Amino acid sequence: MKIGTPTPPTTGGAEALRPSPAGGQAPSATPRAGSTNDSVAVSRLADLLAQGERAMETTAEIDATRVQEISQAIRDGRFHIDPERIADGLLAGVRDFLILENR
Repeated sequence: MKIGTPTPPTTGGAEALRPSPAGGQAPSATPRAGSTNDSVAVSRLADLLAQGERAMETTAEIDATRVQEISQAIRDGRFHIDPERIADGLLAGVRDFLILENR
């Protein structure tokens, strides 16, 4: 069982996350004198971060029901630990990490 499998972005990298400038010019970070345009452009990366933050806020950190089930299984002597499955998961996680690190 792998926990938190890292996945590479499918958007094509950091360049794809940057907003494309309108009219071929870079957007100005400072307002011009006499400008009445009060709009704000949010980059794709900022949008993705906000989506992730919202998802984390609505996801329970601990599944209390599952914790109770496991606790009861331990008390009843029904909880089985499969060391081969744990080792396979650890090796897969390290393998994934090394692959991503070498990119």
